[in-house]
Amino acid sequence: MVCTIARSAAKEEEVIERGEESTRAPMMTKHTLRRLPLLTEINIFIFTLTFAILHVILQPTGLEPIVASLCVGNLFGLFLPYLSTICAFVHIFIKPCLEYCLYIGAYESIVLKYRYAWIIFVLLFNIAVALTDTSQRAVEGADYRYNRRRFLDNAAAKFWNSFEDYLATTVVPWTENASLDPKRQYIFACHPHGIHCTPLGQFHCKGTPFDKRFPGICDNKLSGIAASIVFKLPGVREFFLSLNYIDASRQVVENALDANRSLFICTGSGEESLLTKRGEDILVLSRRRGFVRMALMYGCDIVPIFGVGNSDLFATYSWGMGVRMWMQKKLHISIPFFHGRYLSPLPYKVPIKILVGEPLRVPAPKVRGERPDDALVDSYLNKYIERVKDMHKQHTTNRKLTIR
Repeated sequence: MVCTIARSAAKEEEVIERGEESTRAPMMTKHTLRRLPLLTEINIFIFTLTFAILHVILQPTGLEPIVASLCVGNLFGLFLPYLSTICAFVHIFIKPCLEYCLYIGAYESIVLKYRYAWIIFVLLFNIAVALTDTSQRAVEGADYRYNRRRFLDNAAAKFWNSFEDYLATTVVPWTENASLDPKRQYIFACHPHGIHCTPLGQFHCKGTPFDKRFPGICDNKLSGIAASIVFKLPGVREFFLSLNYIDASRQVVENALDANRSLFICTGSGEESLLTKRGEDILVLSRRRGFVRMALMYGCDIVPIFGVGNSDLFATYSWGMGVRMWMQKKLHISIPFFHGRYLSPLPYKVPIKILVGEPLRVPAPKVRGERPDDALVDSYLNKYIERVKDMHKQHTTNRKLTIR
């Protein structure tokens, strides 16, 4: 058995040494964006309008990176600015229309008098759409929706990108002359999750530090993997659907790889988030065979991405860890207890260094999509873990790395 595995591994190394490449993703082309429900499209427009206005107001004051970082830290509360924008729109535009078309005082008697009923109706309608919509399972057209040639989209994108300035994000490749071939198919494995996996943000769109260092990868048939639960939360789902995320279910991931899309994923998921501790990097990796198996099934290069400092953005607490870990494992719901600066969701101002490791080449499969042998999966997982350890050791000092 050992000899067989050894011979198999030797053959795989020989294939790689001969330069046989994995299945390549085609060069960037114009994509038709996936279709979303009308309400979701409206919500995305409202979000875009909100953050574009914030950019115009805050950019001259120098406060934009702080407010953008506060929004990132409060990611699961994005429904609040959505409601605020609706209320402002109604007060500024609907009020004069009602009083001009009907009668003076119509706004107070129709809107203000039943304001709580309106808010509840909007919330329930959004929940109903979130629970029934399956847009996140669509692979084709799962791309970044903002068009930089449109003023609102460009302004909103600049607002979110200012988060990189707040954290002074830098990208450190494995060598000074490192490059990634845009024609190849990749799985970018991001670590650590932290409270929010900020390394994922490097792959959302063009213009990020990663995109500037490795042009041609972002917005080139590249999708992110997100837990199914985030697409069921009003406000949060619009944020992820406006970007290039798809559902994390196995069938959707296989469909994406079969369509020659590259993927970026935080391998530690919610469990790793619960284990986040400042001053230490804790990875849930030794049992995570899924992303390696997918890479072997479709011949994708695995690129390790490590965000040094991501675990230090928030203070965390272990209260009720047993119950919360049970909820994560059984219900796939992660509830970390954390806070940032001034006991708020604003992250601590910690510089983030994004380490980009050398791609781990895997052999091209004999039959694309065929499930590989478990021993081969374990072999490449161990190789990958060693690369992560070496990368962490090379670029950090007196910082503990724990792999579980």
